[in-house]
Amino acid sequence: MPTHDIPLNTYGSTAGREHLSDKPRPKSLTVDLHNHLLVKAGVELVAPHLPKKVERTNVDNQLTDQIRKRHAARRDEHRTNIELRVNDMGGMGLDVMAVSCMPSQFYYDVEASLGAESSQVVNDGLAAAVKKHPTRLTGIGTVPLQDTDLAIKELNRCVNELGFRGIMIGCRVRDEELSAERLEPFWARCEELGVLILVHPSSFESPRLGPFHLGNIIGNPLDTTVAMHYLIFDGVMARYPKIKFYLSHGGAFAASYSARMDHAYGAREDCRNKIFEKPSTYMKRFYYDTVVFSVDQLEYLIRKFGVDQIALGTDYAADMAEYDPVEHVFQVPGLSEAERQQICGLNALKLLNLSESDFKG
Repeated sequence: MPTHDIPLNTYGSTAGREHLSDKPRPKSLTVDLHNHLLVKAGVELVAPHLPKKVERTNVDNQLTDQIRKRHAARRDEHRTNIELRVNDMGGMGLDVMAVSCMPSQFYYDVEASLGAESSQVVNDGLAAAVKKHPTRLTGIGTVPLQDTDLAIKELNRCVNELGFRGIMIGCRVRDEELSAERLEPFWARCEELGVLILVHPSSFESPRLGPFHLGNIIGNPLDTTVAMHYLIFDGVMARYPKIKFYLSHGGAFAASYSARMDHAYGAREDCRNKIFEKPSTYMKRFYYDTVVFSVDQLEYLIRKFGVDQIALGTDYAADMAEYDPVEHVFQVPGLSEAERQQICGLNALKLLNLSESDFKG
């Protein structure tokens, strides 16, 4: 068996960078905009109706699948236990979490009425968690995006009844892209309400991505990358200039390669028939989380898109999560205290239309 210099540290400080000996934090509120809570009532409702997934037989895939199941079992309590979550927040330097469901609870694959019912159950579960800790938690809902009218109905309920200031959506709906024409009324309502839209992958499946956790390492960012391209090239960002899309995992691959989109825009008419500015112009209107692990990549995002467009995320409670999110921001050279405060929490509050006073006991 090979030996490794880096110890196995499944749920702790990332191996993606070196770490500080202390735990710095800003004087203002720190807010995590990207994390997940599993609502068991939703699982119990929908599980009997989900299509069965084909088991892979490749040896490497089997090992990856075994580790995935082991990690899921070890993290189940952290995904579901609110008291444990709030306790973990202290060690991560977090004052507030805007909790969203697990991506597996989008439930876009089920019939629309069941999708609507499951969204209600999941959102009620999130609301119950927030009610227990109103000074530490706020909610980001889910909607049955497979049916536009039902999605708008649940969006309205999330905002008007549950008090949520954001929703989380997947990067696609079954085989539909987020720029599907039928979703136009939904985007219009999101813009009208001023809600934050967390765009989160559910992986880009391929037999090539079976081993080595590549379905997550590559597949998840690829899913977000494709979704971003459709939102730009198909004109969603152009038609809704005030819409607030918050991209998980630092905007994925496109965030580091936007000039390729600009090149296509200049060279091909099919890449400019629905937009009238370079794609990189629209990219500056997205918001990006900090889950990129390395200092230089976070520094690049801040320099490329601006301090105002970056908001803290963790991806708690996954094995691929960032468990030192505040430290990460403090490791970026050249940031002022005011800029650190923005990224660590104030930007999130602004995106959610909230203030620090909303979390005072």
